Amino acid sequence: MKELTKAEEQIMQVIWEEDEMLIKDIVDRLPDPKPAYNTVGTFLKILETKGFVSRRKVANTFVYSATIAKKSYANKYMSGFIGRYFEGSAEKLLSFMVDEKKLDLHQIEELMKKMKKDD
Repeated sequence: MKELTKAEEQIMQVIWEEDEMLIKDIVDRLPDPKPAYNTVGTFLKILETKGFVSRRKVANTFVYSATIAKKSYANKYMSGFIGRYFEGSAEKLLSFMVDEKKLDLHQIEELMKKMKKDD
C-alpha cells in the first residue's frame, strides 16, 4: 500500500468521517484556505488510482467513498514508520517520545493499564 501525501491524507481524513461524499462536500469540510473544486477532483483521481477511494456515478456527478479503512491505513503506516525510524521497535519509539517530552509518566501509566486490560 502506498503512503498518502499530506494533501491526500487531508482529503482522506474528511472521507473517512462519512460513508459517501460529493466533491463539493469534501471541499466544504477542508480547512481554510480551501483548495479549488478542480484541485480536490484531481486528488480524488489520484486516490482512486492508488486504491484509496472508489467512485460511482449519480446523476451528473460522482460520489466518493473510502476503500481502505482509516484504522487499516494507520496500522500499515505506523508499521512502516516504526520500521524506518525506530528499527522496527515500538520500545524505541516510546523512548523517543519520552525523551522529546511527547509522553509523560501519567500517559505511560495509562498506556500500561490499557495494555494489561487488552491482555
